[in-house]
Amino acid sequence: MKAGELISAFDDLRPNQYTAAQKLVWLRELDMMIHDELVATHETPDAPARPQAAYTAATDLLAEEPYAAPLYTAFLGSRVDLYNAEIQRYNQSVRLFTDAWRQYADYINRTSAPLGVRTLRV
Repeated sequence: MKAGELISAFDDLRPNQYTAAQKLVWLRELDMMIHDELVATHETPDAPARPQAAYTAATDLLAEEPYAAPLYTAFLGSRVDLYNAEIQRYNQSVRLFTDAWRQYADYINRTSAPLGVRTLRV
């Protein structure tokens, strides 16, 4: 999924005053978390590199479907709610994000072996 497509879909669902440039920064932050906490900790043959310095609308996001849309839209929603100081909505958005994160992390754990020692100690 491209960053620009996701931002457009998010803005259709939740109109807001934040620019696409700010949302690209937030998406990069999330991709860095995905890379550092999930991708880089598992043995994946075609692991993507850590996100580049700046995202554009044409940048491919790290998470794949069907996990990408719920994960990224919940994250953007949580950022919008946080910076709008809408605490109840923020709490709901963070809950949606953590659920989507857990589902994606479970997928990574099911499909890729974790890095580390593989011996059984008794």
